[in-house]
Amino acid sequence: MNDDAPAIPAHLTVFFDAECGLCRRVADWLERQPQYVPVYCVPAQSPNQAGCPLRAEDLLREITVVSAEGAIWRGTDAWITCLWALRSWRAWSLRLAGPRLRPWAERLFAVVAGLRAATVQRR
Repeated sequence: MNDDAPAIPAHLTVFFDAECGLCRRVADWLERQPQYVPVYCVPAQSPNQAGCPLRAEDLLREITVVSAEGAIWRGTDAWITCLWALRSWRAWSLRLAGPRLRPWAERLFAVVAGLRAATVQRR
């Protein structure tokens, strides 16, 4: 066994904006997917209930994923981590994390974040 290999997280907690319809749909989709690593979606408005070290204001700025072991991913890294946890999407997560597709992943996830921002501003 390789001691240098990163440990597989026991589970991932994805913090999402419960007041955003797009965010709620994505959270629902994530939880329904077949998973290699359990994914739990928690409203960013209640981070203390999930033991998150970040404030709700910080969580609402961009998607945030926290592992059971305390690792934190934000933005594009968080999106890729979510896909990595899913059985049908792990191969894509590895492609998107690589140097050839990473710039495209950043653009794609920026568009998603922009859609969320447009939705939030209309409230």
